[in-house]
Amino acid sequence: MLNSYFNKSLALSSIIFLVFSGLVFGAEQSAETFDRVNDFELLEEQGLGDINSLKTTINRSIDSKQRGLIDSLLEDDILLIPNSSDDNVGMYDPEDGTFLGLFITGFENFLTPICAITGPDSNIYISDQVADAIFVFDLEGNYLSTYADYSDGLNNIRGIDFRGDHLFVTSGDDYVAEFDGPHSRLTDFINDGSDPFDIMFLEDGRALLSDIQGSSDNVRLYNSDGSLIEQLFSISFPEQIQIDLLDPGAFLNASFSGNQVTNFKLDGSIHQVTPWNSGRGSYRLGNGNLLVTSGDGVFEIEPVTGIIIEQKTMGSARFIELYTADGQVGISDNMPKVPKSISLMQNYPNPFNAVTTIQYNLSEASYVVINIYNLLGRKIETLLDKEQPAGNHQVIWDAGKMSSGVYFYKIQAGISTETKKAILLK
Repeated sequence: MLNSYFNKSLALSSIIFLVFSGLVFGAEQSAETFDRVNDFELLEEQGLGDINSLKTTINRSIDSKQRGLIDSLLEDDILLIPNSSDDNVGMYDPEDGTFLGLFITGFENFLTPICAITGPDSNIYISDQVADAIFVFDLEGNYLSTYADYSDGLNNIRGIDFRGDHLFVTSGDDYVAEFDGPHSRLTDFINDGSDPFDIMFLEDGRALLSDIQGSSDNVRLYNSDGSLIEQLFSISFPEQIQIDLLDPGAFLNASFSGNQVTNFKLDGSIHQVTPWNSGRGSYRLGNGNLLVTSGDGVFEIEPVTGIIIEQKTMGSARFIELYTADGQVGISDNMPKVPKSISLMQNYPNPFNAVTTIQYNLSEASYVVINIYNLLGRKIETLLDKEQPAGNHQVIWDAGKMSSGVYFYKIQAGISTETKKAILLK
């Protein structure tokens, strides 16, 4: 799970959890904890809408918890959506689109971030259309490096995707560039006169591409060698292509000028068209609705009529990509995974009262650090910081001095890290 959960913007989740705790443990405790996290104004400043809307969102979430969905607001999977007007990257719940906070903010080299995907090394790669660069960040939102930029001949770049350890970059200069490493550009994967805006690879190595070349705008299917198979359907100014996770074999395309989200299959058949003005990105939420983006923000809409159910955030929102707990994105599960030297188990018991056990396995001798974080991302305790041999290990966390709530424990062994959540109930 992204360590960016550890961001002050997660005050919303904190409020929801603490208010729910008050329902369980008494109104007096609820009032006390709610005063400590009274961050409505902060949330409003971060683009979540007005106070009444925030209260409605929180009340809905409390109702969900009363139905027994205590873990639904803290999913391990996260949607990453760049905002090119505010130059940040936000996190959203893939089940209902709830805004979870900012993964990256204040990065001075952002000019127009478009697409944020997970690489085979589990880092986050973000394309920037105006900076003509691909920036790399770790799972805590820290800038690591620039993978490629204008010095590699990139210009007006848009969507990106990995196939194995090769990165593919779409460009308004009418090509899809291919890189086999940082600043190591190969012969263009596609350079056939199309104007690619996004590319998405299938499990078999073929690729879907959105082409915005004037009067011939369309969505195309390419072979694994970059040769064109066919044009699947025509649509004005297609932007992001995304898998439809709730419709096997189907995909989604958001059309900026066509003002719609198209559900289609590889034979070119169109199963559903959802009206949506100036669409850029689209994603099928776990609840069946569509999460979509435009120059006005991020919205949850009804999948048939396009009626807005709720606006999640404001700003010029772009592509929607899924970061999963195992570091893989979309359907490219055949991508080679980076070998991990650790295996972290869920703490036991969980929920727990005061004391819990954290077990883990090391496949090789490693220097191990285990830290505890609170819901606002502050490191509150280091449980372990030393070299350990390969094998099974465990550490006891005595949280007797901590207050009830959600915490996270993170283990780092060499270059490998894992994070899980623990619930303390007193």
